[in-house]
Amino acid sequence: MSFTIIDVQPDTDEWLRERRGSIGASEAPAVMNMSAYGNTPLDVYKAKQGLDREFDPVLGFIGHASEPIMHEWVERFSGLGLRLLTGFMARSVEHPFLHATFDRVTEDGVKVQMKTAHQYAGHHWDEGVPTDIRVQVQAELAVSGDPRALVVVWIGGREFRHYWEPRDDRFIRDHLLPTLGAFWHDNVLAGVTPDPSTTAELNEMDVEERKTIEVTDTALEAIERRAVLLSDAESMVAEADALKVAIGAWMGDADTVTKDGRNVLTFRYQKGRAGFDQKSFREAYPQLHNQFVTQGSPFRVMRTVKQKEQAK
Repeated sequence: MSFTIIDVQPDTDEWLRERRGSIGASEAPAVMNMSAYGNTPLDVYKAKQGLDREFDPVLGFIGHASEPIMHEWVERFSGLGLRLLTGFMARSVEHPFLHATFDRVTEDGVKVQMKTAHQYAGHHWDEGVPTDIRVQVQAELAVSGDPRALVVVWIGGREFRHYWEPRDDRFIRDHLLPTLGAFWHDNVLAGVTPDPSTTAELNEMDVEERKTIEVTDTALEAIERRAVLLSDAESMVAEADALKVAIGAWMGDADTVTKDGRNVLTFRYQKGRAGFDQKSFREAYPQLHNQFVTQGSPFRVMRTVKQKEQAK
């Protein structure tokens, strides 16, 4: 598979314009609803319209600043015997809706993806490259046409790991390219907003008050399944509360349960939460209350209408 190199400086206006002209490999997990950071197809759609999701610039700085360190680790300490060259941005010729930015490239052309991970997230790498990053790398391989890529991760500022990620032609052919292509043509180019993926995105939708819609069999099944799940959740909470009472009564005046000297449960007092009597404050200082009170954004509440309520 061939690609065209896009000669732009990262993090410039020109770079942003190029990114908006196609789907980036790093955006592929979001388009496929597989992002570990909660990014969604709607986020990517908005980004292509110039409405980028807020991103912590410090995280971006850390990512870029860490690359030279990982670069040196690969060359000096990894034992891979590789020399790395500067990466670049490229767009697929066969699938121009897809581009990738390679962090580094080996002398023999292998593309390298570099990642950082918090020390408490290092366990996500214990069984290999996490799923969302695998999707990104497969998108990069779809652009480059290479049989494999090298993924390097720096965990907690102390531990380095590397993984060889092989090309998965079936995933690329049957899932990745069809999903990204449909999103690009049917949503971005057609100007059709993707369906919401989160409750927050549902709250952004315009709703016509009192407008009704006749249920389909599929929708009715989902409504009934949701009601069952909510009922099961209530039952489980009630059962857990009953078990809590039974365990607490059995413990008596003890506050810790052990097994073979190891703590397995504690039941202790903690300081009560501080409260604020807003009603009394409003009555005593109405002007001051109105000065500082804020109104939250409206949100939609989903309630299943029971048969008795329909009869009213």
